[in-house]
Amino acid sequence: MNILAQVIGLIASIIMIGAIQVKSKKNLYLILNIVAKILYSINFIILGAYSGTITQAIGLVITIVAYMYTKKDKTISKGLTVIFIIVTLIGGIITYNNIYSLMAIGCGITYALIVASKNMKNIRKLNLIQAFLWIIYNFVVSAYTASISSVFVFVSTLIAIFRYDILKKQYSEKV
Repeated sequence: MNILAQVIGLIASIIMIGAIQVKSKKNLYLILNIVAKILYSINFIILGAYSGTITQAIGLVITIVAYMYTKKDKTISKGLTVIFIIVTLIGGIITYNNIYSLMAIGCGITYALIVASKNMKNIRKLNLIQAFLWIIYNFVVSAYTASISSVFVFVSTLIAIFRYDILKKQYSEKV
């Protein structure tokens, strides 16, 4: 077990948990995602998990583009989202190692959809799927702290769904 990779994965996951609890997608959510993507990329490089590395690297580019669009109060086009998905697929094919590589690719595609969405409710649902896939992929590639932390991301996302989607809906139905 590579201690440095485990520590970096843990730090990245803590940052990601913080991002999930942000109420709005504006700047802070995207900035936290940029930092997490960089750290996760380093984590996977150290472990030799290249499908995870390429997924995170492409995710970093996607997040930076999304950040620039958000600063200009613009939405990422469907065409650009399709390009992100295609690039993720190509990167996944190039780095394909085994069936588990498909989970990293699935995470990359899900992330492209998350970034293209302005609706935090949809973002949280997609993040739930993504966290589940990362739990398995991280465990398989020996990114143990990231895998355990992905469980926390999964639970944190469930909490955010409960706080912002279920309770808010129940409150507005009563009013």
